[in-house]
This record gives sequence, structure tokens and C-alpha cells, in this order.
Amino acid sequence: MSSTRKAQAVLVAAIVFLLLTTSAAYFALARLQTTTEWVRHTLDAQHSLDRYLTMFGRAGRLRSEYVDSGDPAVLARQADAVIAVRNELVNIRQLTADNVTQQVAWQQLAEVTDRRIALMDQAVQLRRLGKSTPELQAPINHGMMLVADETEALVRAMQAEEQRLLIERQKRERASFVATGAVLVTSLFLALILFLVHHRMIMDQVQQRTRAETAQRNLSARLLTLQDEERRKFARELHDSVGQHLAAIKMAVSLLARKLPGDAVVKDCLKLADDAISETRTISHLLHPPLLDEAGLNSAIRWFVEGFASRSGIHVNLHIQEGIPRLHQTTELVLFRALQEGLTNVHRHSGAKQADVSLTNSGEYVTFTVRDHGGGIPASALQKLKDEGTAGGVGLAGMTERVREVGGTLEIHSSVRGTEIMARVPVRRSEKSPPTVLSIPAEEVNG
Repeated sequence: MSSTRKAQAVLVAAIVFLLLTTSAAYFALARLQTTTEWVRHTLDAQHSLDRYLTMFGRAGRLRSEYVDSGDPAVLARQADAVIAVRNELVNIRQLTADNVTQQVAWQQLAEVTDRRIALMDQAVQLRRLGKSTPELQAPINHGMMLVADETEALVRAMQAEEQRLLIERQKRERASFVATGAVLVTSLFLALILFLVHHRMIMDQVQQRTRAETAQRNLSARLLTLQDEERRKFARELHDSVGQHLAAIKMAVSLLARKLPGDAVVKDCLKLADDAISETRTISHLLHPPLLDEAGLNSAIRWFVEGFASRSGIHVNLHIQEGIPRLHQTTELVLFRALQEGLTNVHRHSGAKQADVSLTNSGEYVTFTVRDHGGGIPASALQKLKDEGTAGGVGLAGMTERVREVGGTLEIHSSVRGTEIMARVPVRRSEKSPPTVLSIPAEEVNG
């Protein structure tokens, strides 16, 4: 399995694991919520039992107060207290409906409640009829005390049962909380490990791709260097070998022309020899201009622009900033190749009749610009060139690699008004002393 597929598999596993973790966390939280609700339910049952005792005690006190005073307002309040007791009893039944033991105890509590309320009603009825005497109220009070003790005993037993349930449910709540936390922490930890593994695999792929791109760029730079060396070699061979042979042929034809001064064939041969010598010299200089090594970049640019303008018929505006020193041999060669490629593209593709060439120095950087006034590069091709570096063909790709090799940048801007190629390279001064170069006013070259 390739590294890309492995990284994808790890990512898919991490995502699936996160989904499973989310599901597990949901169920764990739902269980925790259920346990919490049961704890709250138990606490409500305990509070309801406490309210029941409090309300029954209040009803008993109001009964005693009415028996002593006979105040109808107190009797009304006592009746409301009894109703509240019965309502709270119903609430207790609802809160303990899930527990069989508590329901049995509730049945007993309901019976005791009815007996206690009946005794209260007897005492109230005697007072209402005016027959209330200490002798008649005494057995009723005694019976109410016994029933009150029985009621309190039942309530305490039910509260003890609720307390046991509370402790048990609180333990479950804590266990659910701990389990939920453990599930979440473990799941997140494992998911983090998977994502880290995926990140590491992606970084390994990026490093491999970076190394491959670096190796490719080094190879491209090496090929361009070899290409320049071959051009230099071919230029020298053309000049030293073919050029010398052509010069010898011209000398021989010249001697022949002296012997046959009126021969048209000899004159044609002499003219062809001159043309061949001129063409050979031009090709040799285009492959590697000797001016670049001898006089420097400025003179080489002027020479090439003049020759380009005369051959192509394109009007060229040339601007070279004053005071630019001799640069490193490699930098000068890179800029000269950029000039060749830029003007060649102007001639082949732009359809422009005018171009601008400039060379400026900003201190630490030298900026070289070739601008035409043609139709521009199509937007799709320009975007592909920026993304992949291939849409512009081998020339622009090679120019980009050359500029990058010397630590510079190449920018290409294009619109319907034309295309601009700008190379910006750091200044690397030549170790040689700059030669004396004649100042040639070539600010503008016309074809």
C-alpha cells in the first residue's frame, strides 16, 4: 500500500473512531442524565415526606387552637391544612410508585392518615356542637398521640428507604460520571494519536515531495548549466573552426576573383562566403556572446537589442540605469538568457510592434524587465504557468529555474495591454575588475 493510501486509511479510521466516540459519549451522557434524574427524584420524595410531617403537625396545632378558642377562622385554616396533607399524601404515592416496598408503606401511611384525620374531626365536631369538655377531649388527644407516633415511624421508615436509594443512585451517578469521563478522555486521546499519525505521514509525504522537487530543480539547474557550457563550446567551435574555414574559403575565392575579375560565378561565391561568415559569427554570438565575458552585461544587452531590432523590425526602448557595476558571471548569464527568451517570445507570440527593456539597480537587487504591447497571455495559460510552471513552454520554465538558481524571483504579469516579465536577482559582484567599456547611447533602438 502506498504512503498516500496509508495516510488516507489512517484519516478515515480517525474519523470513524470520532463518530463512534461521539455515539458512545451520547449514550454515556444519556445514562448519566437518567441517573441524575433518579437522584433528583429520590430527593423530591424525601422532601415530600418532610412536608407531609410538617403539614400534619400544623393541622394538629390548628385543631388544638380551635378547640381552645372556637374561632371559625382557625377552623377554616385547619381544614385547609388537612387538604394540604391529603394532597401531599397523593404526591408521595406518585413519587414512590417505582418502589414496591415504599408503596406498601404508603398504604399503611394512608390508613394512619385517615385515622388521625378522623380523630381531628371528632375533636372539632365536639367543639362545634358545644360539647367539648376536657373529659371528652382527653381520649381523643391520647388516640391522636398514638396515631402521630405511628405516622412518624412510618415516615421515618420511608425516609430511610429513600436515603438508601439516594446513596445507591448517587453511587451510580458518580460511576456514570467517571465512566463518561474515561470514555471521552480515552476516545479523544486515541483520536489525537490517529490524527498525529496522519499528520506525521502527511509531513513525510511533503518532505519526500520537497526532496523530489529539490532534486528536480537541481537537475534542471545542472541541465541548464550544461546547456550553457555546450552553447559556449559550440560558439567557440563555430568561431574557431567553421569561421576559420570560411575565412580561408573567402581568401581563396578572392584570389580567384583577381584572376577572373569579370566572372559572375566567382562574385556570387565571394558574396556567399561573406554571408556565411556573417551568419556564422551571428550564430556564434547568439549562442554565447563574447561581449558578455569581455565587456559585461550592459554591452551585451545593447548589442543583442540592436541586432534583435534590426532582424525583427520591432521597435525596442532600452533603458539601462547608470552606474550598474559588473555582476557575477553566473548572474550576468542568467539575465542575458532572460533577455534572449523574453524578446524571442515577444517576436514569436505577442504580435507587438514595440517592446521595452530595462535594467535597474536598487542596491541589493538588480531588476530586469521585458515588456511588450501585444495581446497578452491567455488567463488560463498564465494561471497554469503560475501553478505548474509548464504552460509557457520550456523557455519560460527554464528562465524561472535560472533565476531561482541565483536566488532571484521571476514574475509574469499579463493583460490585454501586453505582457511584462520581471526578473529580480540579488547583486553578486564580479571578482574581476570591470573593463573599460565605450559608452554607447542606446536608450532607444528601432527596427
